[in-house]
Amino acid sequence: MMDKVSVYSTTRSTVHSWIVSTPNKTFECLGKAIEYAREHSDELNAIEVFVHGEENRYDIISGSELAVLISSVCLRH
Repeated sequence: MMDKVSVYSTTRSTVHSWIVSTPNKTFECLGKAIEYAREHSDELNAIEVFVHGEENRYDIISGSELAVLISSVCLRH
């Protein structure tokens, strides 16, 4: 798996939660979005991260891929 945190280090990313009590937030880089998602990891099945691309396209990260990224960011700190 490519290191998406490095690849998208300066790419705007939005954490979207399907749970009303967890606000959606947009960050200037994927790393910060992953950190925010980690704060809500107990809701992981209801969280998606949208990495903003060109022409309103997104790379969507969720499920087991998001869990792996959360773990890798945790290990770096």
